[in-house]
Amino acid sequence: MVWLGGPRGGARRGARPLVLHDPPPGYVPPHEPEISPEEMRKRLRTDWILLRIGTVVLVLVAFATLMFIVVMIALKT
Repeated sequence: MVWLGGPRGGARRGARPLVLHDPPPGYVPPHEPEISPEEMRKRLRTDWILLRIGTVVLVLVAFATLMFIVVMIALKT
């Protein structure tokens, strides 16, 4: 059986990362290439921009939906 184990006893500084115990035969953990600080900043900035755009779009759609409901109620009475 494979199970993920990690630090026990709450959050502590320097806690051990999650570890795969008893891996299946032939299991090779994925290799993550090193990312330069500039590339990391570029990715974080892109994520931040996309999050802001998504938030604005979501707020506008929610407002339009609310206005549609209010107009429909106002026209019915």
